[in-house]
Amino acid sequence: MQRVHVIAHTHWDFEWYFTRQHARVQFAYHMEEVLQALTNNQLDAYLLDGQMAIIDDYLQTNPDKRDEIRQFVQARRLFIGPWYTQIDEMVTSGESIVRNLQLGHKLAADLGGAMKVGYLPDSFGQGKDMPKIYSGFDITATVFWRGMPHEKDARYFYWTAEDGSRVLAANIKNGYYAGVELIENDDVTTLLQRIATDTKSHDLVLPVGGDQRAVDFNLKERIALANDHEDSFELVEDNYPDFFTLLAKNRELPTYQGEFIDPSASKIHRGIYSSRADLKRLYDRLEHLMVDVVEPLIVIAAHQGIKAQSGLVEQVWKTIARGQAHDSSGGCNSDVTNRDIYQRGNNALQLATSLRDYLLRKLASSSAPSLNIFFWNPTIQSVTRTGQITVATRDKYFALKDEHGLPVTYEVLRQVQVDDAVLRRDKTQEKPMIYYQTTIAVPLVMKAMDWVGFTLESAQQAVPLRSDSTTIRNEYYTLSFTNGELKLTDNRTGQSFVNPIHFDDGGDGGDTYDYSPAYQDWLINLTLEEAEVTGHQGKLVSELSFKGGWHLPKDLSARAAKKTNVILPYTLELKLLANDPVIHFKLTVDNNILDHRLRLILTTPVHAQYSFADTPFGVAKRPVVDPHLNDWQAIGYHEEPTGLRPMIHFANTHDPITSWTFLGLGEKECQLIGQHFEQLAVTMFRSVGYLGRPDLKRRPGDASGLQTRYVPTPDSQLLGRQQLEGGICLDEQFNPAEIQQRVQALAIGDLSYQKQTLNRFTTPLQYFPINANQTDLEHQPSLQLNTRDLVISSVTATSDQTGYLVRVYNPTSESCEDPGVFEFAWLASVRLLTLNHETKETVATSVSHYQLSPFKAGEIRTYGIYPLNNDVAASKG
Repeated sequence: MQRVHVIAHTHWDFEWYFTRQHARVQFAYHMEEVLQALTNNQLDAYLLDGQMAIIDDYLQTNPDKRDEIRQFVQARRLFIGPWYTQIDEMVTSGESIVRNLQLGHKLAADLGGAMKVGYLPDSFGQGKDMPKIYSGFDITATVFWRGMPHEKDARYFYWTAEDGSRVLAANIKNGYYAGVELIENDDVTTLLQRIATDTKSHDLVLPVGGDQRAVDFNLKERIALANDHEDSFELVEDNYPDFFTLLAKNRELPTYQGEFIDPSASKIHRGIYSSRADLKRLYDRLEHLMVDVVEPLIVIAAHQGIKAQSGLVEQVWKTIARGQAHDSSGGCNSDVTNRDIYQRGNNALQLATSLRDYLLRKLASSSAPSLNIFFWNPTIQSVTRTGQITVATRDKYFALKDEHGLPVTYEVLRQVQVDDAVLRRDKTQEKPMIYYQTTIAVPLVMKAMDWVGFTLESAQQAVPLRSDSTTIRNEYYTLSFTNGELKLTDNRTGQSFVNPIHFDDGGDGGDTYDYSPAYQDWLINLTLEEAEVTGHQGKLVSELSFKGGWHLPKDLSARAAKKTNVILPYTLELKLLANDPVIHFKLTVDNNILDHRLRLILTTPVHAQYSFADTPFGVAKRPVVDPHLNDWQAIGYHEEPTGLRPMIHFANTHDPITSWTFLGLGEKECQLIGQHFEQLAVTMFRSVGYLGRPDLKRRPGDASGLQTRYVPTPDSQLLGRQQLEGGICLDEQFNPAEIQQRVQALAIGDLSYQKQTLNRFTTPLQYFPINANQTDLEHQPSLQLNTRDLVISSVTATSDQTGYLVRVYNPTSESCEDPGVFEFAWLASVRLLTLNHETKETVATSVSHYQLSPFKAGEIRTYGIYPLNNDVAASKG
């Protein structure tokens, strides 16, 4: 007789076609029922969907329930956490996933502790890095529904990562709602036989719950009724941790590795990676701003006696976590919900940019009086690069000197005259107050976690301007536009490529869940041939700008009729910087077209069999053609397993002699296309008008989301200005660590500040007066990591600001024998920590440098670095 472990739960999307506000009201009353059922012993245990955000919201309005919740959690009757929100695993960065789990654990700890099960019952695919992330939080088991491929059909198995991490997995392939039949049908034999397929396990799991489902007060009666009628199954009320304890005794479970993104048990929505591209760009920017800029700046500021505002930082991370919930991240929501998501993200962006702007200003406030321009390097590696800043000067001409008083050559990119006169209704009464805003480029050499300063002085003559040219070059590339053709030359190899960059536009008959080609589609190749082209060649910065309009169909009707009846205005900017191997890319369009998809196409010399893109803590190698593309309907897949693939920060194609990469700043979808799969296509954005649609070309059957109602989403057409940014780079070899470093540099941009009083509106905070920092600004590079093969994931301060947390990982599927060396400006102890920042072991004491031991394939490590002379850090405050 097999034993069926019945798990009472609810699945709580805190927003979807409804808003968070709607769901909060429902949840407040739902919690009353949960606590009532536990108090009256109508339920032995209850699972609150594995996420803390809903409890966080609930306790804001019901703080008196905190002790009661804690009582049931400590009694192992109410199970909470470990997540803050149930993430999308395919397009969420590794740091965001870690912070999400950290938030979930922190809040759960105050209420009795988090459930140590990686519970993601509804995420649209399972990422290959999840076992090692879970292991970093001492989570030993996981539950999920979607994604298992046809060939890996076991319900219960061990899931491993490249580094050897493993978790015990339960694939609830009949859905998190499967057990509702137990409540609603007297004959449950068919249900029990169904959940017993694809396993020889004695112990089976049956989740009883569903979307916002009310508490089933009669669960015990229904279990008793089923047991009275069943001879082959015994049903017991249980919880996931105890179920996994029993399951772990099974010695015959298979072991699987890799990502699970197949639509076997359910739809997987491979076309969701480009849905609501505007939201994805916003939250990607927010992630980068916090990880790459704000948190390292807080570390630097601690050296100068400036204390952290940890509450503000946590508030931003909570917003990011809410935006990374699977529906919220996917954008598969009503317009009113997506407006909420956008506004929350925008509010958090204001917090994050204000943290950055305040710290830059405060740090500069106590500098030597002669210095008035500053650039900061927030990374733990030295950099040589070209910086850009817009300065305000009373005089049109000026000179720059370095900290030693030596002249610095700079380049003027643009200059405008500004009249800062006090406003009068009668313009003739205004007294002109003229100053100049000039954007300049400056060569920079900066140590790790350090700054450089310059003195700006008036001058009598202008610096030479850049030359006008439609051919631009730096040490790495030459870009030229002649007779309607764009030519790219790799200056290192001498290879040239004609029209390597173009675009295509096709119809989108899909919805907010999935791209799907229109039934009467017309894919149009878009070139730069008729663009108006301008260019500037400089020693530091060179630019090509293309301005034009593409003739396209207005909507699906015009596309079906092969009629181009609207012009899509666009501007494409390509920029080369001195000593920079990245072609900087910016596309701006004024979208006036409905139901379409716009993609960037890079034509490469690589004839590919696989595509490559980053994952949270690694790289995914995926076949360009899905193995089941031709038999997916025959084997029961719920949608076509398209060649569309997720990316987080980059998409790549390479062979043994060349590597082409697109570096994204919010773009999340890629595909290799062409006769020889030589074209790397990156989705810029797509426009659709409905939450869900039935009978799509690549997803037949019921509509996703709501099956019986069309929900129009006109906002998802993304009409208006869309700005897409990123980079393109060519290399001889594929090095994912180097690529991630370039993405980071793109995202950081220029951390600069000018001490001046002419323009008090450079940032919203600039108008506010501040006191100068009490600690003189000095060069205090604190730590450096010399590595070429590891990705530096994050650098943060410990909660008490007495130490530093550095997370690094090996992104490859091979071990790294010589990963690098930490160098410290003081003696320090070094500890190896979990992903939740708990000490595993002390690996060095009283050292000024630390040689990292070899890394396993895909391994993640978090180091705690603690200066022995703590006055370097916290005591300055």
